[in-house]
Amino acid sequence: MDWSDPATAVMSHGTAAVIRALAGAGTFGVRELARVAGVSPTRARQAIQRLAEHGLVDVDAHAGSHLVRLNLEHVAVQPTIALANLRTEVLHRLGTEVNSWPVPAEHVALFGSAARGDGDTSSDIDILVVRSQGEQEEWDHQLAESGAAIRRWTGNWVGWFEVEVEELQRMAAAGEPIVDEWRRDAIPLRGRPLNSLLRRPS
Repeated sequence: MDWSDPATAVMSHGTAAVIRALAGAGTFGVRELARVAGVSPTRARQAIQRLAEHGLVDVDAHAGSHLVRLNLEHVAVQPTIALANLRTEVLHRLGTEVNSWPVPAEHVALFGSAARGDGDTSSDIDILVVRSQGEQEEWDHQLAESGAAIRRWTGNWVGWFEVEVEELQRMAAAGEPIVDEWRRDAIPLRGRPLNSLLRRPS
């Protein structure tokens, strides 16, 4: 999976961005649609033309401009919206997976390129796991099972970063750069907020 835009597994980035914009807010002029989608007007027009050819969008000429909206009656529109929003679906699945562990973690978060949205198909999915009590064998088993499942969903390998609360606090006190990265970029998936774990009890 390309974490900069997972939908590019099945459609262009421009098309996915246009669909996300239209799904979120109804009707647009072409230039406004391009601005909201974060693509150039040329790429927006190209995406609109392809989608209109398949009947997925309606284009109305109005006062010298063109207004664009999704055709919500089209049989493919809901699957297409779902594909355009694959990143949201994967984050939901990751949260469901780590919340199903027999031995719960104090905190789990996605970090690194997957969290920032600048990874590609070869990037690992980096996941911070702040461990609670439990035998090492139990942790190894559930991380291996989840890693295999996530690999099947996404095509990416998982890189687990396991740490206990005391070690996490020591890393923060020592000013280790990765802690600042977690504070800045990490997407929480379960457990207590990271900042509350970083504070040593008084």
